[in-house]
Amino acid sequence: MIREAERQDCERLSQLYKMLVPTSTRRLVLEDRIEEMKNDPRNFLFVYEEEGQIQGTVSLSICMEALHGMMSFGVIENIVVDEAKRGNLIGQRLIQHAEQYCRSIHCSKMMLLSNSKREQAHKFFEREGYSGSISKGFKKYLYD
Repeated sequence: MIREAERQDCERLSQLYKMLVPTSTRRLVLEDRIEEMKNDPRNFLFVYEEEGQIQGTVSLSICMEALHGMMSFGVIENIVVDEAKRGNLIGQRLIQHAEQYCRSIHCSKMMLLSNSKREQAHKFFEREGYSGSISKGFKKYLYD
């Protein structure tokens, strides 16, 4: 089952994010931020739960633009599936859930960034229809 994250999911989300960025010194999952995202109509933190255990998560942000009339676009971030559960279609279901929502509100496109070293993740994204050759992504971290 896919649902929006709740405050009580904080600890499990922190465990999943540690699998995504194990050496990050800035990783900090807060109950208040989860609640804030749940109450924001343009930001979503989805979790995949099976048998009472959260096994994966993805963030979706809806961004407005002026280029395509009233259409918006979706940005996927921080998709992670528990290392022990990878290969069980959980990531695919999470991405498809985000895509279905974006289609339902007539988004023009969806985008995501992935660490350049995560080659297995890139193969997964390509299988899901995302192209790494259409655009080139850039990041600038503002804090260490």
